[in-house]
Amino acid sequence: MKNKSVLGSVTLLSALIVAACGTGEKKALETTVALTTEATTTAPTTTTIASSETKEVSLADTQRVGREDVGYFNVPKDWVAYKDPNGGPQFQYASKDSYNMITINGYDKDQLHVNAGETFGAELLANRLYDGWQYNPKVEKTQKEKTKFAGEDAFLFKIQLKDGKYLFQWVFQRGEKVYDVLLEGTENTVATLRPVLEQTWGLDSKTPGQ
Repeated sequence: MKNKSVLGSVTLLSALIVAACGTGEKKALETTVALTTEATTTAPTTTTIASSETKEVSLADTQRVGREDVGYFNVPKDWVAYKDPNGGPQFQYASKDSYNMITINGYDKDQLHVNAGETFGAELLANRLYDGWQYNPKVEKTQKEKTKFAGEDAFLFKIQLKDGKYLFQWVFQRGEKVYDVLLEGTENTVATLRPVLEQTWGLDSKTPGQ
């Protein structure tokens, strides 16, 4: 039952996507993520995202999941498919108690509903989502940064809820689509799975990071 508050927040944020919020973006902190990954049974020996700092992440106890419209990524082997009872097209995978969860959406120009005077892209979606978090009564604090996700420039929101739950949300563009990836759970889960997501998300169903 602990996951209900965040699932409600996800539904709220999805609704905000169809309308422009019209607020200015805060100055972002530039960060760089750099990781090297060990092999899985379906992965190459290493997958590297260029950076000044290298961190090895084992994928030995993970499984590759995903969907063509939102991309593919690795999660712990004991995680299971999850479907938000409120519906929606997002793709979700969660721990068995549903407290720790990953939710991914992908949007093209028609799905993002770009209004007159707006420019399609990650910044447009990031501004809308961030405004939603700023006004969400369940949120204790938020932080917005610029970073890298799967080799792409990305906006990252670090969010802590009043009930103690942690959330990391990335917004980025690849090709003609904008994606948002939401990781939620305990502080330890978010810290552990962050590099796995950043390293393994891609459009190839078999090869992490591709």
